[in-house]
Amino acid sequence: MRIKEPFATERESEISDYRKKYFIASEGSATEPKYFEKLNESLIKENVTVINILRDYANQGHSNPTHVIKLLQTFIDNSANEVTVGELKNKLSNWDHENPGKIDLDSTFTKLDEMYKGDNYRIPYKDLDSVFMHLFKNEAYEDMARNFEKYFEAQDVTYSSDVDSLNMVVDRDKDSFTEEQYDKVVEFCKKNNVNLYVSNPSFELWLYMHFDEFDSENKEDLIKNRKMNNSGRRYIEKRLHDACGYRKNSLNFKEFEPGIKNAIRREKDLAEDITKIKNELGTNVGLLVNKMIKEK
Repeated sequence: MRIKEPFATERESEISDYRKKYFIASEGSATEPKYFEKLNESLIKENVTVINILRDYANQGHSNPTHVIKLLQTFIDNSANEVTVGELKNKLSNWDHENPGKIDLDSTFTKLDEMYKGDNYRIPYKDLDSVFMHLFKNEAYEDMARNFEKYFEAQDVTYSSDVDSLNMVVDRDKDSFTEEQYDKVVEFCKKNNVNLYVSNPSFELWLYMHFDEFDSENKEDLIKNRKMNNSGRRYIEKRLHDACGYRKNSLNFKEFEPGIKNAIRREKDLAEDITKIKNELGTNVGLLVNKMIKEK
């Protein structure tokens, strides 16, 4: 997992007044993170920070809700002043993706495998200085250890289970998300104190609810969300495009900001309970948005 700037600098800028953090792991890799990022910049009070938990670059194509579980599990497992060898490898891969040519990734992984037997081995943070120096002592750039340590610390945004909020945002796409998988996601969230937010059939339903055009829609058309022959889009995406020019992976938050309160209101007319959303048209994302913008 990784954290996108500017939130990755949170650890360096924290002060005595703790700012509650809403950590969000979502199924989409672009639209949902962009929406919550811009919501954070626009409407959320200064005492709250929204942080998107993003997939590692190597896992960009893994969008099923079961993969979001793995993303959150990794976050939970690495939030206790320790990091697993596997997660350290992920961070090294992310660093290499963002800073190509700085390290020999294969050689670095080999060194880690020689030092620790298994990706599940947990390394205390207090030992990381010596680990970094050992990994990079032969690198051409003598400040490599220091640079990666700074990157690692920026990614390690502090998490307090007593104060902060863990949240999962996923689609109820029946073509790729079975009822059995749905039940497992619900169970995981209950067990790990994760707040679950689902849109049936997709997050774009929540986005479309920001616009007055939504009020004249037939609910059967929305829940079926059929593929449109001419455009290649599904029904809700096509209607959303007609309303505001929406395109996947290119969300213009300014189009949505004026309609947030209306979307929260419209949500009440559809299924909002997590058990009903499993099989009915609806979403409970508005509960999350309303909670964040009203946070004291």
